Order: sequence, then structure tokens, then C-alpha cells
Amino acid sequence: MFKTNGYISCHVEFEITGGSLQNLIQHQDKVVKDMNFSNRYNNLPSYLFAGLEKKAAQMRAQGIDLIDLGIGDPDLLPPNFFIESMRRHLNDPDTHLYPTSQGDPQVRQKIGRWFLGRFGVDLNPDEEICVTIGAKEGLANFSRLIVNPGDKVAVPDPAYPVYAQGGAILNDAVPVKLPLNPENGFIPDIAPAGECKLLYLNYPNNPTGAEAPAGFFSEVANFIESHPGTTVVHDAAYSEMTFGGYRSPSLLQFTRKAVEFHSMSKLFNATGFRVGFVVGDSRLIKGFAALKAQLDSGVPVFIQRAMADGLDMYDGGKPPEEVQANLQEYAQRRNLVEDRLDKLDWEVLKSRATFYVWAKVGEDEAATIDGALRKGVILTPGSGFGISGKGYVRLALCQPLARIEEAMDRLSESA
Repeated sequence: MFKTNGYISCHVEFEITGGSLQNLIQHQDKVVKDMNFSNRYNNLPSYLFAGLEKKAAQMRAQGIDLIDLGIGDPDLLPPNFFIESMRRHLNDPDTHLYPTSQGDPQVRQKIGRWFLGRFGVDLNPDEEICVTIGAKEGLANFSRLIVNPGDKVAVPDPAYPVYAQGGAILNDAVPVKLPLNPENGFIPDIAPAGECKLLYLNYPNNPTGAEAPAGFFSEVANFIESHPGTTVVHDAAYSEMTFGGYRSPSLLQFTRKAVEFHSMSKLFNATGFRVGFVVGDSRLIKGFAALKAQLDSGVPVFIQRAMADGLDMYDGGKPPEEVQANLQEYAQRRNLVEDRLDKLDWEVLKSRATFYVWAKVGEDEAATIDGALRKGVILTPGSGFGISGKGYVRLALCQPLARIEEAMDRLSESA
């Protein structure tokens, strides 16, 4: 057992913090929904990561040495070139002004050059690119352009909660779950989405780490041609977080009648700076830019330009050296965790993408989650991403290698 401020057992401390994670989440849910908020808000399930953050804060306040493998927030620092670029652009004469909702024109030009070099897709910066406040804002707000109350929105299950909650429930729409199971390689059957107004896809996948196999994006392109009433959104936030020579494709290589979101938060270890972009169908991009003009004032110009400078450092599809070094670090962490969890007889999905490890631990993951928490390790319950995630856990590789190894040692201890 590990130490907590000089004494050994943390079982009593865990009980003081309020019991199981699930109980904490349910309590938070009730407190908030007793208030006089809108029905669409009250229909939301609790946001899983808020509960994780509160539980971690409570345990740390008790002096418990906690290793958080729950939330995918990079521990590695942003590359020096990214920070230096932001500092330089702070001196630009227009950096104090409102940015445009679509994004700085020169930034969009650099995004276009990067996309051409990386994917071989030639985009019109004025019509097919829009800068977003990270991917999350864009994924949620884009739905307002498409979805009416009562419409159906197809979402993978398990999946990033924003698709069902921000994309469907907050629009008074109905989420239609597309199961991701190991039998189908965690790839959805998209046929039921033909009855939906909007379809979300996400590869490389969060939470599973699954890669889109050859032919899947061709299938999606054919679906779009035969279902013009369904708008397809591809969340490609992890397209640049790949290892072992694997390079994730873009949906736009197979069809231009969709939109695709990219996030520089993960690529440059800069989640707090909130910057990304969406590309694709010019009609949808123009509509989304006009919608954003009603909702926000865009990303600060100096952050946009730092992102663009970083993209300019790519050599075709090859990232700059500092990014390559970060990817090598994540690959090393992934290899360690996959090997150690194999020895625990957890069913691990081996992946060449994302900084997440997805593992089957039984029919119900609750006991594993609480057992890990008692040992000072936070894991994310798979059911927090949807019913098809029940029995799974997700581990985020966002701790130094030595701390991850210690976490594996703790999980290997007998209860």
C-alpha cells in the first residue's frame, strides 16, 4: 500500500471523501437539477469529468498521493516554438482587437497549406475553413446549425459525451446510439443514421483508441451520397496523435460533403489555450461561421497565429521535432500500460493512436474503479461514455512515465 502524508492506509480516508464515485456523481446531479433551470438542461446527465475532478480534489485535500489517469489533459509542456510564437504575436498591432468569428485570414491560409501537405486535400481558406475555440465548442455549436427540436442525432456509444449531450439533448433532439463493440472493431453500423439529421463520427477514437480501418471512410462517403438529409461531422481531434508509422486519414480525402474538426490542443499540449478548426463543405462552413458570429468573438489572434506557425513547421505530413519527441513519449507510455494490463488479464485494445488505453475489466467496471481509487489511482469508468462502455475502463496517459509505472504497480497489488 502507498503512503499518505506519513501513514499507510487510505481506506478510511476514502470513506471520508464520500464513498464511491458513482454516489458522488448522483449527488451532484440531484443538487443541480433541483434548481429552476430549463428542461433541456435538466435532461442532461451529469458530466462525468466534473465528478472525477471533485473526487480527486477531495482526496488530495486529505493528503492522499493520487495518480490521475482519468482526464486526457496533457502533462507535457507545449513546444517552445508554440510559446515563443504566442509571445511574439502579442506584439502584433491588432492582437488586442476582436478577432473574426471565422478566424484570421492568414491563419486560414496556413491551415489550408498544412491540410494540403498532410492529407493532399486542397481547401479554399475563405470558404472551407473556420477557426474554433478548440474542438469541443465547435462540435457542440455546429449542431445548432443543423438540428431542430425532435430531430434525431446519431452518436457512437461509447463516445465523447459532447455528441449526445451538447449535440442532441441541448437542442431538444433525440440521440440515437450506434454501438461500438469489439466484435466490429469499435466501428459503428451507420445504417440507422439514415433516419437522423446529424451523424457524429470520431477516429482515431475517444475513448477506445480504435483506428478507422481501410474502407470505412469510403463507406461513409457512399452513405453521404445516398443520404443527403444527414449531415456528417467527423471529430478528428486525435488525427495527429499516432504512433508506429500509422498516419490517420481525413474523411475529406473521401468526400467533401462533410465537415471535420481538428484540435491543436492535443497536438501542441495546449488544452488551456482552446484552439482548433473545422474544414469541409463550403455551405456548412459558411453557415457555421455566421452562426458563430452570433455566439462568440473567436479565438484570440495571438493564439490563432501561434497555431498557424506551428502548422507551418510541418514538412508535408512530418511534424516538427518537438512534436515527434512528444509522440515518442506517449508511445512509450502506451506500450508500458498495455503490457502491464495484459498481465492483470484485462482485455486491452491495442492501438496506434490517442493517449488513451481502453480495457475490458468485467461485466461491471464499478468495483474496478472503486478498487483503483482506494489504491490512489483514478480511472475513468467506461459507462460514463455510454451503455456500450459498461465493463470497460479508460486510462489517460497524461502522467510522467515513472508515475504511470507506479500506478501500474498499485493496480497490481492485491486488495
